Amino acid sequence: MKLPVCVIDLESDILCPSCQDKLDRGAIDRFDIEFSRWLLDKAEEYPILRNAYVLRAIRLRGKIVIVVKKKTSHIFTDNERLMEEIKEKYGEVLILEGPAKLRSIIRTLIAPAIEVGINSLYLPDGTRESIVILREIDRGRILYSKEELRAIASAVTGEEVLFEYQDEREKKEEPVPDILDKKISEFTRRL
Repeated sequence: MKLPVCVIDLESDILCPSCQDKLDRGAIDRFDIEFSRWLLDKAEEYPILRNAYVLRAIRLRGKIVIVVKKKTSHIFTDNERLMEEIKEKYGEVLILEGPAKLRSIIRTLIAPAIEVGINSLYLPDGTRESIVILREIDRGRILYSKEELRAIASAVTGEEVLFEYQDEREKKEEPVPDILDKKISEFTRRL
């Protein structure tokens, strides 16, 4: 079983330097540790979990998003009893395969809505940040809030992903008064 935290750390209740570093950097959080411990306990009851490869576990209001390595989601989805136990303990379950391409993850999360566009910013420290623009008319159709979408997409892709609706962008981009026009009108009034 491959988990976001070392199995030895879970059994000893002490994080190794590598896992502690991941926690400090925000690559994992306390819920990853809690869920990994729960899965490790369930591995005795569900031997198929020994083949699981969990990258992240994200808890959102009444929901849990489990990010697994590509082509391993069937370990969870094929076992209805396990899925029911996860649902009872943590809420509605969403299994995503990662790391995945940003556009495919976004389309999965916002379906049946579609994104307007994705802009990427390359920051001075070499990291990339993506901004996903969503249509205002889709606000009611998307199951997740912007913060939930951000948490899920960022965890699955491993990069910072922000979400904005078109109307929010338009409010930010109010026209700046042209100083030259102002100066010309002041000058012509003097004449």
